[in-house]
Amino acid sequence: MLALAQLTPQAYSLARHAPRTRCRDVRCDVSGAVSLGAGMVGGAVGVGVAYPLDTLKTKLQAREDSGASSSSSPLALAADIVRDEGFEGFYGGVSSTMAGQAAIKGVVFFVYEACKASLESADLGTTGLLLAAMASGAVGSLVVTPVERVKVKMQASDAGTYASPLACVQSLLETDGVDGFLLRGLGATLLREVPAYAFYFVSYEATRAMLLDGGLLPAPLVPLIGGAVAGAAAWVPVYPIDVVKTNIQVADGGSDDPSEDTFLRTAQHLYDDGGVAAFFDGLGPKLARAVVNHAVTFYVFDLICAMPMFAQ
Repeated sequence: MLALAQLTPQAYSLARHAPRTRCRDVRCDVSGAVSLGAGMVGGAVGVGVAYPLDTLKTKLQAREDSGASSSSSPLALAADIVRDEGFEGFYGGVSSTMAGQAAIKGVVFFVYEACKASLESADLGTTGLLLAAMASGAVGSLVVTPVERVKVKMQASDAGTYASPLACVQSLLETDGVDGFLLRGLGATLLREVPAYAFYFVSYEATRAMLLDGGLLPAPLVPLIGGAVAGAAAWVPVYPIDVVKTNIQVADGGSDDPSEDTFLRTAQHLYDDGGVAAFFDGLGPKLARAVVNHAVTFYVFDLICAMPMFAQ
């Protein structure tokens, strides 16, 4: 897989320097503020476009909370949502998720670009890209955890359960307290985000370098293909972790037995109920969502960064 492949010296050099020397073609050297803003816009637009597929993924994973059986197909579940909730059922929590993804992707892209730039002088090659990507995932997890807690609660619940994202937040604060709201699922999120972003950014850089080096596509289209590859490469290896995290976060806090909420205990319950297949519920719509979401995210990010007004 491209995410794990070592870049050749020529390809690594292109991955690191091409966007800074071909501003009009792909991406230019921009300030931290621009990378933060471009990441925020790209993250919000990407997740908004792909949100119905993400809702299908969450409802398939959270079988007990949503009422979907482990054998439900994505198409059957989609039909059930339209019948029972209308099309608005695909967009539960979309506004808060777009705002949350703006914050998440802004932080992640800012940290990645900053770390990548600071590590260039060390000449670490692909290792430098991996370290920068993993750092972005670790820092981003602090934002991801509460944002996704609200998202999965609203998606897994029936339409109308919460009047607004704020109502969901208030409900979670009442049941879990501030610590539970901010930190519930943090361990599982770190387990997912750190390796996922390593796959994400390295696969993107490798794909982009290959496409640019071979002249296979017009440069402005390269982020679309690179983002699609990155989205798929980031999710397949960590998907079972995401299933466990989702089931931890859709549950209410305040349990009399806190051990019931641990990562290993939740994983054991999933295995007991559905076997190995339980850890791959919703993978199809998740991959479709990831391809669309991250293709759009990288395209918008690079489009903004390539604007002449932001060139340094």
